[in-house]
Amino acid sequence: MSKFRRVGAVALVAGVLAAVVATSAFATSAKAKGCGTVSIGMLAPITGPAGSIGSDQLHWAQYFIDTWNKSGQKPTLKLVQGDTQLDPSKASTVAQQFASDKTIVGVIGPAGSDEVQAVAGILGNAGLAFTSGSATRVSLTAGPLKGFFFRDVPNDGVQGPTDANYMTKTLGVQSGDGVMIVDDQESYSTGLADIVQAALKAKGVNVDRESVSQKANDFSSLIAKVTSSTKVVFLPFQIASEAQLFAQQLKAQGKSAVVFGSDGTFDSSKFNAPGAYVSFFAPDVTTIAADAKIVAGFHKVYPGATSPFGAPNYVLAQMYATAIQQVCQKTGTATRKAVRLQLAKTSLSSTILGTPMKFDANGDVAGAAFHIFKIQPDGSYKTVA
Repeated sequence: MSKFRRVGAVALVAGVLAAVVATSAFATSAKAKGCGTVSIGMLAPITGPAGSIGSDQLHWAQYFIDTWNKSGQKPTLKLVQGDTQLDPSKASTVAQQFASDKTIVGVIGPAGSDEVQAVAGILGNAGLAFTSGSATRVSLTAGPLKGFFFRDVPNDGVQGPTDANYMTKTLGVQSGDGVMIVDDQESYSTGLADIVQAALKAKGVNVDRESVSQKANDFSSLIAKVTSSTKVVFLPFQIASEAQLFAQQLKAQGKSAVVFGSDGTFDSSKFNAPGAYVSFFAPDVTTIAADAKIVAGFHKVYPGATSPFGAPNYVLAQMYATAIQQVCQKTGTATRKAVRLQLAKTSLSSTILGTPMKFDANGDVAGAAFHIFKIQPDGSYKTVA
């Protein structure tokens, strides 16, 4: 049996801590071919239902690496792409390919929490660090993956209370009012839904908890349950187009409840219902004055709109580059173990996210906060909190 067991959604919260051995027992790290050119793997949903998000993540990471190489920084870095389509089984297949590629010393991704759980054993036994700029399930950094999995965005333990507080303090949800929460049956969604539900109930709010498949396209039976006392419908979905369908069908039935999506629905090309809200783990870098030059350069290479989903992956590439460079300067050879250990203690005094970046002992970002956006009449997103 593998000493770094594949971590399932239930196992993470039901005793896997005792079953996973200490990180020192993980597989011996493989060596890259010196420090001339060092490869970083990228697991992202480049195509499929979340393709617009995944391509944005890929492009931001690639843009940092291209900029790094053009500046003459050493070592030269290479990004190896792996398309997961936000599917844990596909993520596992690509992770195995990365594990077998001895030139890869670290991995950016996967994007989704279910994917992280699916690849944990594969990448862990290969000695690889893996980092996510969007997987927010709390339990991912609860212990079993410590020292191997890192993320540069806040987890749902921050998002849930942020969303609940915004509903009660800004959207006018009071004790005795109703909020419908609809999860999409995936671990990210159900975990976040649980947190928001608990926070709202503690404030005396009546919560109607519902559940649908990610493949659902007819929400009429749920919308029929939305009454005049239902002030908000919270949708912690992973597919933005599903939130759009729900909002459209809610409006078609003449219901006035406010639609509130989570970070998985953040995609202005697919979820743009005017008046809806979205919480997200990163700021919109296109609105940060200090990022203007970088954003302009990015748009020159990748014309068109960009979303905050991409920018955290730029920072992850930067963290890897810094760690790899430090390892190469110290030893002349970038091994998976050396890069992993260096990454854990790498810090950046400033980033395009507007904050410094350093991982805490569990692999999370200390002091990180979620942002709230409101969808405008033209479908654009405006930061409101």
